[in-house]
Amino acid sequence: MTSRRLSGRGAALNRDEPFTFRWNGSRVRAFAGDTLVSALLAGGHEVISRSMKYHRPRGVLTADYWDPNCIVQVGAEPNVRGAHRLAAPWMDVRAQNVWPSLDHDVKAANSLAGRFLTAGFYYKTFMRPSALWPAYERVLATFAPGGTVDLDAEPPQCDVRFAHPDVVVAGGGPAGMAAALAAARAGADVLLVEHGHDLGGHLLWGSDDDRDRAGQLAATVRAAGVEVLTDATVTGRYDGSWVAINQRTVPGVWERLVKARAKCLVVAPGLIERPYVFAGNDHVGVMLSGAVRRLLNRYGVLPGERAVVFSANAEGASAARDLRAAGAEVRLVEAGSGVRLERVVGSRHRAQAAVLSDGRRLDADLVVTAVGWTAPTSLTNMAGDRPVYDPVAARFFPGRLPPDVLVAGGLAGDGSVDELVAHAEATGALAARRGLTVRAQ
Repeated sequence: MTSRRLSGRGAALNRDEPFTFRWNGSRVRAFAGDTLVSALLAGGHEVISRSMKYHRPRGVLTADYWDPNCIVQVGAEPNVRGAHRLAAPWMDVRAQNVWPSLDHDVKAANSLAGRFLTAGFYYKTFMRPSALWPAYERVLATFAPGGTVDLDAEPPQCDVRFAHPDVVVAGGGPAGMAAALAAARAGADVLLVEHGHDLGGHLLWGSDDDRDRAGQLAATVRAAGVEVLTDATVTGRYDGSWVAINQRTVPGVWERLVKARAKCLVVAPGLIERPYVFAGNDHVGVMLSGAVRRLLNRYGVLPGERAVVFSANAEGASAARDLRAAGAEVRLVEAGSGVRLERVVGSRHRAQAAVLSDGRRLDADLVVTAVGWTAPTSLTNMAGDRPVYDPVAARFFPGRLPPDVLVAGGLAGDGSVDELVAHAEATGALAARRGLTVRAQ
């Protein structure tokens, strides 16, 4: 895997504001708008963490808030989402739970004893003598995943805010923005919550036209009087129609809990790209198509020079097109051709080639998969819904929702962006009517 910064790309970056931060003691160059991981990849740092048990090298997988391989320590703060946290000049960033270093981790020797380290082995192995329990605990703690906490440091300052909007919209993609805008135009007091740093969802790492559309929609939403919380997550929906929102990047405090008494909740979180299961899929250099497009179009980072793209949908074809436009050598393998991606082989868990079911071995330092989507149904589940599986779409959809919870975007069904936006507009108008009815009571 050979990553590098591209000139003329990176819509999220301000190249007039360069700076450096520290990664495991060395300096890394970044620009305003970079995430920790985008800057690390641009600087050639492709191993971000080690796996929990066997300490195998881990690289970028999704390049977003949900990336499980990019959890790092920032100063005294452990377990930071490195693919989401914006880089800043003052940061001292380190890999977690490695010794003596990320590149040479002695704990990787666990793999040699893998046959003895079965699930829950420590509950059966370290039972006697009980006098040694404290010693066992200290040893096991050194192998536990996660960062370190400074017990002498002052606790971070947090606060609580109470809000009473007519409509809360969870998700600031095109559907979420359309629903919020329609509700606001219908007279509702609307709170729009987006876990990313900008509104726009998948449009932000799409084509130039997609990004322009995202910017226009976001400007229209704000002009309509919608309250927008970015870098914030709707973490729960509870009895009494109150919604918990974890808001980060709040001036003066570490984070804020917003307790919103929502008269109507619109859930529009988009979809989460699903990894493909094959031998070697944990090698550094194996990424999802969305990760590749984010890195290329948002941050101007080329994640590999020779790519194999295994695609079952349009997102894979788009990733292949973007890689070619950036100068990479690309081999596109269509899932519908009957050829499967069997395994990825490499050295020191870094991808070097993809092996296909027809016996071909394709040299590659980047293997990209685009095979489907998972619906994030946690909020609708908390509202009492039981999701229904659709074998055609190969994902779950909401079943029976209470009247004060509606869905929009990919969670509601398949369709083009225009079709989903039109549905979201109708959903937002309905949410406003229901919310205003409750307000009038």
